[in-house]
Amino acid sequence: MKKTTLLLLLCGALTTHADLSLPKAIDSKMVLQRDKEVPVWGWADQGEEVTVEFAGQVKKAMPDTSGKWMLKLDPMPASTESRTMTVKGKNEIKLEDVLVGEVWLATGQSNMQLTFRDNNPEEWPVAQMQKGNRLVRALHVRRVVAGAVMDDINGRWKDCADMLANSDSVSSVAFFFAVKLQKEIGIPVAFIDCPWGGMRIESFIPDEGYKAINVALPVHGKTPDLKRAEAELRAVADDARVAAEAAAKGRTVGFSTMYPIYGQAPNSICNAMISPVAPYALRGAIWYQGESNHGQPDYFQKLQALSAGWSQIFQVKDIPILQVQIAPNHMNGQAKPGSTVLADTIWAAQYRGSQEIPGMGIVAIQDTGIEPTNIHPRNKKPVGERLADLALKTQYGKDVIAKGPSFASAKRSGSKVVVGFRDIDQGLVTYDAKAPSWFELSADGTDFVAAEAAIVGDTVEVSAQAVPEPKFVRMGWRDVSLANLKDKNGWPVFVFASQAVAAQ
Repeated sequence: MKKTTLLLLLCGALTTHADLSLPKAIDSKMVLQRDKEVPVWGWADQGEEVTVEFAGQVKKAMPDTSGKWMLKLDPMPASTESRTMTVKGKNEIKLEDVLVGEVWLATGQSNMQLTFRDNNPEEWPVAQMQKGNRLVRALHVRRVVAGAVMDDINGRWKDCADMLANSDSVSSVAFFFAVKLQKEIGIPVAFIDCPWGGMRIESFIPDEGYKAINVALPVHGKTPDLKRAEAELRAVADDARVAAEAAAKGRTVGFSTMYPIYGQAPNSICNAMISPVAPYALRGAIWYQGESNHGQPDYFQKLQALSAGWSQIFQVKDIPILQVQIAPNHMNGQAKPGSTVLADTIWAAQYRGSQEIPGMGIVAIQDTGIEPTNIHPRNKKPVGERLADLALKTQYGKDVIAKGPSFASAKRSGSKVVVGFRDIDQGLVTYDAKAPSWFELSADGTDFVAAEAAIVGDTVEVSAQAVPEPKFVRMGWRDVSLANLKDKNGWPVFVFASQAVAAQ
C-alpha cells in the first residue's frame, strides 16, 4: 500500500518527499487504459532513479527539479488478470490487483452525482447483482475545490464490492454505464467518478480549454501562498486528529474542513478533482450537466472549451464526450409553462455540440419517466445504458442502436405540414399510444400554437386550424415538454427547434 501523510489525505496538496510516493490515481485496484501509452508518475527526491515494473515491462525515470517524475508504459492489450505493479526508488511500492481495459471520465452536476440512495429504489437491487463483478472499477474522487491546480486528488479506487457496500457511494449513471459497457465488450471498465451537484460548466473547464479556442480566461483565484497553506493545513490535521480521538471515545468535536483550498476560481472543480488526475490514460468522458447554466447563451462556446481543455490535459485528440440532454423541467419553478429558455440555451447548445464538436455525442431521455417538476429524474439506469450504447456505437464499432430519429425535412401539403425524419430504424410510434404530442406551428416563426399530429408511415402530418398557412414547425421545444414520439426500437425522437417549412 502507498504511504501518505495526513495532510496529503486531507487536501492532496503538499508534496514533501521523504519517500517515493504516488498520486491517488496510481494505486491498487486501478484499471489501466488498453491500447494506449500509459503515463505513470509520482514524486521522489532529486537524483533518485525510479523504476516501474508491470506486465513484463520495465521503465525508468528521474525526478525533475520539483521532485516530480513521469514515465509511460507501452500500449497493452486488455487483461482481466489481477497483476502487480512494482514501483521502486529508495523505497518500494507494490500495487495489487491491477487490470487493463477501458477508462472513462464521469462528471457533471447533480444528475451525474446522484447515488442509488437518491434515485428509483428499484435500481438498487439491480445494481447489487454486480457485487461480485471484479471487472468494473471506479476511481472515486472526493469533492473539494481549489483556486489553483492541485498536485493530487482526495480519493481512492473501488471495486464493485466497495461501490455497493452502501447505496450512497458512486454515481449511479456512471455505474450503469460501466456495467453495460463491460458486459458488451467483455473486458475491464473503469470510470473516474468526479461530479458535483449545482456547479456550472465553468467549474470543470481547465485553462487550456479557453486558450485553445482563443477566449479570454476567467478571473482566477490568487496564487497559493504555500507556507501559509502549510500552516493552515497542519491546523486542519490537528483538528481532525482531535475529532477522531473524541469519536473513538463516543464524543463529538467540531473541526475545520478547510473548504475551499487556496481560495476559489471559476475552474475550481477542475483544479482539485480533474486536472490532478491528468494525464491518466482514458478513452473519453460521459457528461451530464447544464441545469446551472440555464439561460446562458454561451453554453456552446463553453462546451468547445471543455472539449479542447480535456483533450489537452488527458492527451486525447478530440476527446469523446458523450452528453445527456437535460430533461424537460421547470427549473425549480423558474420556467413559465410556455418557456423555451432551457431549450433555446442548453438544448440548442448540446445539439450543436453533438454536430460540430469532434467526438461529442448526445442521448435524449425525455421518455424515461420524467417529471417536469423534478429537476432530478429518478431513473438513472436507462440513462447510463443509453450512454453505453452510444459509446459502443461510436468508440467500439458495435452494430447497436445509439440514437433516435431526428428532424430531416418539413414540407407544405395544403394546410398541413409533413415532417420527415432521419435515422428511423423500425418505424414511428408513441410511447403512450396517443397521438404525437408537442408539435406546434407558426405563421411567422415567433408565435407558435399547439397543433394536431398523426403518424403517416415514416412521417408526421401536422395541422392547426389557427394556422392555415404554416411556415414554421417545431416539436417539444418547450422547457417542460414531454414529447411522446419515438422509434419502435424504443429510442425517443429528438425534439427540435423552429424549422422553416418548404413550400408545396
